[in-house]
Amino acid sequence: MYELLKTQFREEPVKALRKEGYVPGVVYGKGMESVNFKVQSNSVDKFLSHSGKVFEIDVAGKGKHLVSLDNVQWDSMGDHMLHISFHKISANEKTTVTLPIHFEGTCAGSKAGGIVQHVLNEVEVKGMPGDMPEFITVDISELDIHGHFALKDIQAPKGLEWAHDVEANVVSCHPPKVEVEVEEVAEVVEAVTEEVVAEDKEAA
Repeated sequence: MYELLKTQFREEPVKALRKEGYVPGVVYGKGMESVNFKVQSNSVDKFLSHSGKVFEIDVAGKGKHLVSLDNVQWDSMGDHMLHISFHKISANEKTTVTLPIHFEGTCAGSKAGGIVQHVLNEVEVKGMPGDMPEFITVDISELDIHGHFALKDIQAPKGLEWAHDVEANVVSCHPPKVEVEVEEVAEVVEAVTEEVVAEDKEAA
């Protein structure tokens, strides 16, 4: 039912592990002692890109755990994982998970020159682990210029509820910026200046 990430128990210093191509990590949660693990950088990166946010982790010699992704620490360039942590959850209890938002469709307003702004790229949802999708899909095909979708306008996936501010703006469409010619601006400034000068002379 859940995808499985295989890892190894770790005791080595984290710096040495990273030089060998491993990402150090930890599993923690209610009713268990935290477990340190290591996993090949390329394998965990690939796994997380398609597994969703709820899955099983097997730490060799320490057993399997149902977990959700808690946190990923990246290097300053955002290219390499430095550390990863998973939170143990129960398959029979509701949990809160942060899921990415995928926007689909062509915005109606963009066809008229509007500019689409993705305000939220992820959202918190609450529900049973088995109901958690890989991501939340938002169709923006009916979004027009000056329009926006708040979270309350979007239907949560079956079995889930939003654990986020439902008034939060998710996506909006703004009219195109009007470019004013420099010469036009200069003419307006010049006209206003002449008018002010004329008024000053009259007052004198």
